[in-house]
Amino acid sequence: MSNWLSGLRRFGLLLVTGCVGLIASSPAAHAQTFSITNLTGNSASKASFPTMVVDANGNLNLAWVDSTAGIKFLRSTSSASGTSFGSPVTPFTVAPPPLPAFQPQMAVNPTQPSQIEITWAVPDSLSTPAAPLYDVFASFSNNSGANFATSSNISGPVALFDSPRVAFDSTGTVNIVWGRTGVWISQATDGVHFGLPTSLLLPPPAPAPDTGGPRIAVSGSGHIFVAWTDEASKGAQNSYCTPGTPSTTTVGGNFWINETLPTQPPTPPSASNTRNLSNSPTDWASPNRSAGDIQRFPVGFFGCSYDNLKLYTDKPGNVHLLWSDDSPISDVLNSKTLGTNTSGFTTFSFPINIANRSAAAPDVGVDKNGSIYVVWSGDATPSSNSEGIFFSRSDDGGGTFTSCAPGQMPLCPATNIAPSGAVASAFPHVAVDASGNVNVAWEQPTAAISSGSNVFNVFFARSTDKGVTFPTVAQVSASPSVLCFENDPPPAGNGALPTTPDMSTCGTVQIGVDANSTPDVVWVNQATGSAVADINFATYTSPTAVISPNAASLTGSSATANFTITVNGFSAPITFSCLDADKNAALPSWLACSFTPPTLNPTQGNTDTLTITRQATPTSGMFISAPSAHNLPVFGSSMAWSMTLATLSLMTMLMLAIGRRRDLGRAILMRGFLVMTLTIVLAAGLVSCGGGTSKSTSGTTGGTGGTGGTGGTGGGSTVTMHVAIQAQSGGSTTTLSTVTITAQ
Repeated sequence: MSNWLSGLRRFGLLLVTGCVGLIASSPAAHAQTFSITNLTGNSASKASFPTMVVDANGNLNLAWVDSTAGIKFLRSTSSASGTSFGSPVTPFTVAPPPLPAFQPQMAVNPTQPSQIEITWAVPDSLSTPAAPLYDVFASFSNNSGANFATSSNISGPVALFDSPRVAFDSTGTVNIVWGRTGVWISQATDGVHFGLPTSLLLPPPAPAPDTGGPRIAVSGSGHIFVAWTDEASKGAQNSYCTPGTPSTTTVGGNFWINETLPTQPPTPPSASNTRNLSNSPTDWASPNRSAGDIQRFPVGFFGCSYDNLKLYTDKPGNVHLLWSDDSPISDVLNSKTLGTNTSGFTTFSFPINIANRSAAAPDVGVDKNGSIYVVWSGDATPSSNSEGIFFSRSDDGGGTFTSCAPGQMPLCPATNIAPSGAVASAFPHVAVDASGNVNVAWEQPTAAISSGSNVFNVFFARSTDKGVTFPTVAQVSASPSVLCFENDPPPAGNGALPTTPDMSTCGTVQIGVDANSTPDVVWVNQATGSAVADINFATYTSPTAVISPNAASLTGSSATANFTITVNGFSAPITFSCLDADKNAALPSWLACSFTPPTLNPTQGNTDTLTITRQATPTSGMFISAPSAHNLPVFGSSMAWSMTLATLSLMTMLMLAIGRRRDLGRAILMRGFLVMTLTIVLAAGLVSCGGGTSKSTSGTTGGTGGTGGTGGTGGGSTVTMHVAIQAQSGGSTTTLSTVTITAQ
C-alpha cells in the first residue's frame, strides 16, 4: 500500500482516537448529598453509642443508648422510594437502666434475619473507681425487633475495657465473649438462657494479662473463632512493645486465637484449643517465612496491639485478622486463612503490612466478587504525613493489597481520601454495595484536637471504580458535634488528653448499605454546651429537579422567559448556573441567565426562579454549528460520532481488503472513490466530535448569569439551542435538566 494512503489511514486513526478522547474527557460531575433525619428528638436526655448492622435482607438494624430510657432499637424498612425508620419514630426499649458503660454490640442471624441479639455491660454494684467491675447482659428478639427478652447476669463482676462481642454460629446458637484479665465465652441456643459456668479460654496467669477485649467471628464452614491480644511483656526490658527499634529478643506481646470446630453434637469451646499465633510453628513462626519477614518481625512482635482487632470473613467464608499495632511501629496488618494443620485447625499467613505511615482504627468490607477494602486513620500521634483517612484494596483474597506484595513491606501504597488539609481524621467505617461501589464515613474534627471542647463533622467519600478514585468527598452533617473523648482516659489511666479520640467511647459514626444499595450513615449529634444529644440518620440521595416550563421562544419584543426550578435531595446551599448543552460550553454572548435568589438554602425552600434573557440578535455562525429544523435531537451528537466511527472502521477494512487484490487498476479506481468518501466522513467526524467550528472565547457562568463565546458573523436567523441548568452544592456539581430556547 502506498505511503500516502498509509498516512491517510494513520490520520483517520488519530482522528478517531482524538474524538474518543474528547468524549471520554468531557465533564460529567454529579452532586451527591444526604437527607438527614433526627431519629430521637430528645428534649431532656442524651443519646449515645449507636451501633448499626445490615441484615441479609438489606434492613438497617440500629441500637443506641438513651440516658433516661436505656437501650433503644429500630429496624428500617426499604422500598423503591428509599429507606426509612418510620414516622413517627417509635423505638423499642430493649433494656431499661442501668445504662451500658460501653457501646452495645449487636448481631443478626445471617440465615434468619428475624433473630437479633444485643449484648452490653453495666457497672457492677461492687465496682469502685480504683477497681471497676462490670456485669454482662444480653437481649434476644425472634420477631425482627418487635420485642426483646433479656437474660440474667451472664458474667458476674469482671474487669472490662470494652464491650462484650456477639455472633450467631451455624446452628443458630448465640455466642458472647468478653474479658480483660481473662477471656470468657458463653452460649445460648435461645439467645436468653446462657449456660453457667462460662468457658474460660485463657486462664489468668500471674500477672494477669490485659487483653483489651476479645473478638469473635464464625467462618463459612461453621468454625467459631475468638481472638485477642495482650501486652503482658510491654514493660519488660528489650520488649518489642517498647517504642524504638525492635530488639532481637522474643519478649513482647501475644496474639491468641481459639477455634471451636463444628461437631454433632456441638463441642463446647475449650482453652485446649487456644494457641499463640505469634510463636506458633504452624503460623507466624513458621520456618517457611521469608528471610525478610524474620529479620524485620521476629517471633513475638505482633502482640503489640490493644483493643483494635477486627475479625472478618472473605467471599469463600474464610476468617481474616485485621488490626493495627500500637508500638513500636503503628501499622495496619492483615493475616488470612492459610490452610489447616494436622488436627483440622485453621492456620494463618504471616501478616501483611498495608500502611506506609503511622496508622490506627482499621475497618474492612468485602464485595460480592471477593475484593477486600480496608480503611484506617492516622494514629494517635498525628504528624504532617499521617493525617487523613487511608484506603487500600486486595483482589486476591488478602494475599496482597493494592500493589503491595509481602516482600515490599512496609512501603505499601495507600490512598488518602480525606479532604486536603484535614486534621485528626478518625474512626473510618466502610461499606460496599452490590455494584462494588465503596462508601466510607468518618469523624472529621474542625481543628487539631486540643481540649474537651473540640467538635467534629461527619464526612463521606464514595468511589465507583473500586477505590481507584474517590471523586465524591463531602460533609454529611449539617452542624458539628461534640467529641466524646474527654470522659475516657487512655488505657494507661493517667487521664492525659489523647490527640485522637479513643474507640471505646467515640467512633460513633456508623455506615451501612441498605436493600437499595444506598449508603446510610448514623452518628451522635450534640451541639457544644447542649445538655441533650440525638441520633441522626442520613441517607445518600442523588438530587433531582423539575424545571417548568421546559421550553421558551425569545424575540426582540419578548426577550425574557422565566422558569421555576423545584429541587429535592439537597442539604447544603445551592448555587445555580447555565451551560450551552449542545456545545458543552459557556452560553453565547447574545444569551444570559440569572437566578432569584442567586443561592438557594434548601432548609428554607426548594424553589428558585430562572430567568433567561436574549441580550442581542442571535448569531448562527457557520452552517455546521448553526442549529436548524433538521438538527438531531439532544442525543444526536453522540449518535453522529458513533456513526462516524462505524463508517471509518468500515472504510479502513475495505482499504485493507482492496490492498490485497492483484487487479491494480480496479484498486486505484476504488481507492480514489474511498479517499473522497473518507474525506467527507472525516469532516463530518470533526463536526460531530468538536460540536462546531465557530470561534469562541471563554466565558463564565454563575449565580447571576453568564456570557459565552462570540458566535459567527451571521444574524437574524432562528436559532434553537438547549440550555443545561447546573447546581453546585456541597463541593459537587450536577446537571439538573435542560430547557429548549428558540430565539430570533
